This record gives sequence, C-alpha cells and structure tokens, in this order.
Amino acid sequence: MKFFLVFQGDTYEEEKLLSCLWAPKLNKVGNEVHHHRRLLDADIGDQVVHLENRKIRAISKVKSKAYDCECPREFNRPNWSRDGRKVDLDLTEFDDPIEVDSIFNKIEKILPEKYSPFNIDGGGNQGYFYEIGAKVFDVILNTDFNENENTTNNTNQNLNSPTGSSTLSNVVTNKRSPAWQNLFKKKLFKLWPNECAITKVKNKNLLIGAHIKPWSKSNDKEKIDEYNGLLLAPNPDKLFELGFISFEDNGKIIISSKLSNEDFAKLNIDKDLVINFKEEHLKYMKYHREVKFQK
Repeated sequence: MKFFLVFQGDTYEEEKLLSCLWAPKLNKVGNEVHHHRRLLDADIGDQVVHLENRKIRAISKVKSKAYDCECPREFNRPNWSRDGRKVDLDLTEFDDPIEVDSIFNKIEKILPEKYSPFNIDGGGNQGYFYEIGAKVFDVILNTDFNENENTTNNTNQNLNSPTGSSTLSNVVTNKRSPAWQNLFKKKLFKLWPNECAITKVKNKNLLIGAHIKPWSKSNDKEKIDEYNGLLLAPNPDKLFELGFISFEDNGKIIISSKLSNEDFAKLNIDKDLVINFKEEHLKYMKYHREVKFQK
C-alpha cells in the first residue's frame, strides 16, 4: 500500500463532490509534469491525504487505477487542458481539519528526499499529487484533535485506546482523539447502520469503533480498514475485546464458556443474535475467533 498527499486548494469541494482526483496530462505549455503523471502510480487500496489551504481535510482510499477522462464539467477551469486522467476515491472527511503547521516538526525529517510535497521551511511545493510514505501517514493518523460530540451525563470514558476497551461507567469526556480514531469510526458509520451491532443502541456518543483484529496486531492497511471493525456500545465492546464473545462466519454470536450464564443474562444480549457480515469481514473474524476468543 502506498500513501499520497494531494494539494487541492479551490478544487477540494469539487473533487470531494465527485469522489475523485483529476489532473491534465499536459500543462499549459504542453509539457508533462511529475505531480500530474503521478496519478498513474496510485493503486486500488492506496491512501490519499487531502490538503486544502494548509489544512488536512480528509483521507481517502483509492478505488480505481487512473484512467483517461476529460476534465469534469464541474471544474470551471476554462484554461485547463481537457485531456486528463481521473482516479476514483472513497473519501472520509475529518470533523476538524488538522493544521499542517502543528505537525510539520514531526514529519520534516521523514519526508521524501526527492519530490517532497513541502520545502525545508514547511511551505508547500508547487504541484498536485505527491507520494509521502507510511511514516508521514502514521504521524497524521496519530495527531490529536478536538471532537465536536456532546458528552453524556457524568460519564468519563477515554476512547483513545486502539483496543477500544471500555466499560459502561466510562463514556466520552476526553475531547482529544487521534485522527485514526475519528477516521475509523466515520468509516464504520458509512458501512454499518448507525447503531450498536449487538444491542442496537443508537446514541452515537455511546458507540465505539471497535477493531476486530486489534490495532496493535494490524498492519497499516488493516488499522483503518472499515471491514476490520464493528460499531459497539460499551458493554458489548468490552466483552468482544476480552474475547468473551465472538462470531461465526455466518454472523451467529458465540459465547465463551468463561462467561457465566448468569452474567450473560444480566447483559441482556440475544444469545441467538446474527450479524450480517460481508465477505471482507471474514478474515478478521477468523483472527478474532482463533486468537482473541476464550473458548
């Protein structure tokens, strides 16, 4: 998997609307430039950081290889060449943008030596599409930012743990979260109904983006893969994280022998529950059953 950064400026909203990147094959004087041609380097599943006016606004997953495409009519750019290339994306926008100036000191030593998107002073180099590498992407994912969600009554949960562990008495007051958590949870909201997969609780403040294969055991792609996650309320999240429950490939819940019938009954979870998994979930559920589940 490769990692890229795109400077979008006043094209961000247009490309977000179209879920794509687009660049002309030739510049105004008829030459090919590296930062436009680099769209050809993007493969399906690669990650793209979207930067607008010194702010990281979103991260997207590449859905197609670059293909020939005329300049979209939504781009009101009469001076641009119409002959270009397009890459389709699945874009997830942050609640709060990340200021480049707040993280540049963390990435300046690990930027590419050739074709870096930034100069030594932190200014953006003129261009469109740059490869940045996994280390820079990791810094961005682990940047803290303020969330806009409301807290619940007298609750006190730290959701910053990559395991997503929690208890019913610990629910959302820490207003600083790493970017990966916000990104992962928003991707889960796009994939699943906006409710706990087990209890059907719908209050978003009570829902946790729980990794199926733990963050600490996942590779770069798995860490933010929406198919490696479930939306869970605090109690089911704790049971799942500790391996007291898991699921078969057909989605049927399985219950650990180390969880007493009395305790399970008090949790008010349907013992016949079935979750509708997609094929992409199954490799992660296999890991959870074999490694996390306490038989």
